[in-house]
Amino acid sequence: MARNLFKKRLILGIVIAVGMVIAIVGSTLEGSLSVATATTQPSYTVKDLGTLGGSFSGASAINNAGQVVGTSATSSGEGHAVLWDKGNKIDLGTLGGNYSTATDINKAGKVVGYSATSSGPMHAILWNKGNKIDLGTLGGNYSQALAINNAGKVVGNSATSSGEGRAVLWDKGNKIDLGTLGGNYSQAFGINNAGKVVGDSSTGSGWSHAVLWDKGNKIDLGTLNGNNSRAYDINNAGKVVGYSETISGAKHAVLWDKGKIIDLGTLGGKNSQALAINNAGKVVGDSSISSGWSHAVLWDNNLIKDLNNLIAPKSGWELSRANNINDKGQIVGYGYINGHSHAFLLTPVK
Repeated sequence: MARNLFKKRLILGIVIAVGMVIAIVGSTLEGSLSVATATTQPSYTVKDLGTLGGSFSGASAINNAGQVVGTSATSSGEGHAVLWDKGNKIDLGTLGGNYSTATDINKAGKVVGYSATSSGPMHAILWNKGNKIDLGTLGGNYSQALAINNAGKVVGNSATSSGEGRAVLWDKGNKIDLGTLGGNYSQAFGINNAGKVVGDSSTGSGWSHAVLWDKGNKIDLGTLNGNNSRAYDINNAGKVVGYSETISGAKHAVLWDKGKIIDLGTLGGKNSQALAINNAGKVVGDSSISSGWSHAVLWDNNLIKDLNNLIAPKSGWELSRANNINDKGQIVGYGYINGHSHAFLLTPVK
């Protein structure tokens, strides 16, 4: 079960590699927040970050220096981790296999993700100054690194020797099993500069709940009266974002702040999820619209905004998912242009 849930983790590279169009069926507005309408003056410029020669790309993260990482198809059709830096597209390579993806980058330009090894299984990887470092596992045959903070601490997931999936912290050469909320699996998706880690874990009752790991404590963040929840990111103020199931079974983006759980609502469809939060408290992710398709969104001051309404109306883009936002307000993710899934960079118009 842990491995199956691990594979369902929302990883941009896998999603675009198989060419999936994100479609979430639903038509009712269950969130309590208002929806921003289209604007006549664009709030963001949009840039196509391009590919490594193949047909698709997608951006996972951006640091405050504007360096972007993600995944791109190469001219041979393989998906490789990529760094977009000052107009350059840099193929970060693999651990000997035919696939890799980059999931996060810190202020020093250290990049983490995961890669197929020469023997096949995926391993967590750190790219640092041209070096590819296999971060290893907790004794099992796979791992993935999903976030890195400015101190170089890395979090993600790994199989144990017994085959269970565990949230793991890589710190100064050590691999630390972060434990669970009483069940048999956990996974970590975010870490802030204070070393607080968020993710999700199975509970003793068998459900999966968002969890905060803080100084050895495992804190169940709870749900919107539904069964399951997940935390994807945490900022330096300790605000956490992710999603929770509602009592009706819908999946809604949520913000956990000072012990409260806030339903961030949707764009009119059934589901949404919050994937990242910056230190100003701005949140990005995606939401289904009334037709069921997924659109990239920004939550700003309790207002959900379709990012497609905040760019030039004749740009040719359909922005599907916003994966990350830096402290300058720049947003990265992926969308569709000219029939292809490409990484985008949104920059606020001053």
